[in-house]
Amino acid sequence: MTRLRIGHHWKREPSASPLDSIALELDGVNLLSGAVEEPLTEVIPALVEAVAALHAGRRRLAQVSLTEAHLELVLRRIGPDIELSVASLARPAHLLRPPIRVDAEELTRATRQSGQRFLQDVTKLAPKALSAAAARKLGEALKGLGKATPQREDAPAPPTPLRIEPVSVPGFGFELKDISPASREAPSKGPPGALAPLLGAGEVWLALPGRPQAWRAQGPPFLTVLELSRQAVELARAVELGEARFEFEPAGVRPVLTLDLPGRRAKLGPTGAYFELEPAALLSALFQLGEALGLAFAEAHRVQVSNPYLVELAERCREGLSHLRGAHKPPEAEGEARERRSPPARGESRPLKVSGKLRRLRFEKLWEQRGLEEPEEARLLLGRHGPVYCAPGLAGAFSRKDGAVLWRRSASLGVAASADGYAVAADDARVYGFTGRGPGARWLHDHDGIPLGPLLLRKDGLLLTLSEDRTAVAFSETTGREQWRLAPPRTQRGWLATQGHRALLSTDSGYLYGLDLEDGQVRYRLRSPLPFHGPPVAWGRRFLALLGRGSHQALLLADAHTGEAQWTYEPGLTQPSKPLPVGTRALLAGMRDDDGFLLCLDSRGRKVWERALHLGPGPYALAPLPRAVVVTSASGAATRVALSGQVDWRVGAAGEPLITALPARTARDVTLVAGEVVRAVDPRGGQVLAEVRAGAGLVALQADVRLNLYFLDDAGTLSAYRLGSHFAVVK
Repeated sequence: MTRLRIGHHWKREPSASPLDSIALELDGVNLLSGAVEEPLTEVIPALVEAVAALHAGRRRLAQVSLTEAHLELVLRRIGPDIELSVASLARPAHLLRPPIRVDAEELTRATRQSGQRFLQDVTKLAPKALSAAAARKLGEALKGLGKATPQREDAPAPPTPLRIEPVSVPGFGFELKDISPASREAPSKGPPGALAPLLGAGEVWLALPGRPQAWRAQGPPFLTVLELSRQAVELARAVELGEARFEFEPAGVRPVLTLDLPGRRAKLGPTGAYFELEPAALLSALFQLGEALGLAFAEAHRVQVSNPYLVELAERCREGLSHLRGAHKPPEAEGEARERRSPPARGESRPLKVSGKLRRLRFEKLWEQRGLEEPEEARLLLGRHGPVYCAPGLAGAFSRKDGAVLWRRSASLGVAASADGYAVAADDARVYGFTGRGPGARWLHDHDGIPLGPLLLRKDGLLLTLSEDRTAVAFSETTGREQWRLAPPRTQRGWLATQGHRALLSTDSGYLYGLDLEDGQVRYRLRSPLPFHGPPVAWGRRFLALLGRGSHQALLLADAHTGEAQWTYEPGLTQPSKPLPVGTRALLAGMRDDDGFLLCLDSRGRKVWERALHLGPGPYALAPLPRAVVVTSASGAATRVALSGQVDWRVGAAGEPLITALPARTARDVTLVAGEVVRAVDPRGGQVLAEVRAGAGLVALQADVRLNLYFLDDAGTLSAYRLGSHFAVVK
């Protein structure tokens, strides 16, 4: 006899969300043991709708989640019966008991009776617990359970077994007793049933030197591999922390595997003999097992590519494998990670041709584009034919003459674009590559649904971008094939840069990764006691990186090829700027004692000089000039300081402060200082040559080689100005 029992404690104290026990009893045995405090207004409607879908023949598989008990009830229609499986996704993931078949009509009757009683009780005792739409939907499902449906006798499909042997020793193999036809069930339509196709019977085993099956686990391979992947993450953390011993039962199945991490050996069981085992080799085998299982289901039928359980497993295993690459050492034969010097670009900005001393400039408004998306998160770049706007979901280029749209790219999962017209766009199913003005994509590929952009770096035939500001992804520029990917663990924010043959990824978890551009191999992993706060800045063959937590800040210098730290300097500043290397000096600005200061360090990390800025509160931005630096603040105040430490000139604030400090731009021997009023300044003497009102919402400023100005404000308005005339005094 099949019975569905619902607890009655919630009736004594009705609440907005009734919590109570639910039991599915078969001949007095509760199949849902542990489900003692479930949200009834979620579980009961889900169960009724699932059984109704199987009863009407709309689905063969359905699934009901019992979130508080971490249980998943999976229902599968097999002729006149329904097969019930209860999987626990808690630690360790396993089936509570083997699948059980019950009569479909008997289960339908029990579900209908309990569902009707629950609907009556909740309507009477807690009417606000179930919305009108949910109650109406539950009532329709209950009516469907009362209708007679013709029985369809599907011919049983022959089982399709799949066996994958270990590819290495140590290594894991697995066997699926029947990967079809369950693998053809789509996980996305109707009542949720994404887990059901993955619960086929099978086994997983571990091969060790001299022992082809040293460990073996019977049951659904997916649940076994899911638990093994979780244990692999714990083992990776133990290796990273330098622990001496790690002990675990693989997937909760005996015998216990004990690892001596420093000795690189292991033993099975409490009395087993030790044998050689590299922790990294075991970790690699564990993570590769998860990827192999996901690939097996995807190859059986493409619909499983989007199965959320397989997607989560694949992401965990890919992240683990990318983390393992940190153990490789950089080969000595490689050269230094130094940026190649490129010849001056065509159309390089030249000084204005004037007779005498320049005294005044006049700018005229050219055009204006309104309503651009997400301006506060956008970047404004300079392309060959005009400004390039890069926001998370939109990128476009505009003509410098009239503001006409040269090209526009948008996608639901983000767009990454560069100043030279290259763009990578992603949606749920595809990733597209664009070059220049052409309306069509140059290439497209299947996509796993991760967001991309808006940053895009183009280097050595690769297009590099970030996903969710933390995962580095590299695509081939010509074919669009994903070359490599790195997802740093325990990271919320990352910054990507390139230097020579290295890709550098700094993270707020305190790690900086140095990767080979060509294949994404992690050559080193630089660890810092403080989180990184910004991208690495190239300085010859080395790089500067800013560290900090709260009021504690530091500046780090390291070799870009080997990752060896050269020195760390604590400036004692708050709100530090992005470091700026100029020649043999490194400059950093920040706040101390309610005033701004500019620090100059030499190549060995020693302070050369320090100057007070008197520009008002920070933060500050730095911009280079020949043998000098221009420091700007959010208020529009600016000062020029020579590399010798001499303060050459200073201009005051210009209206209300901006959201943040913007670096000065120099074009045609004129320096543009950002503020509510943008000022054109003589870079040598500091005389103000022109003023253009931009507004307090200015978020980006650019100036091209023709001294055209481009302003972007927080309302999404892009404005362009051109140089109308200039005045000079002839002696």
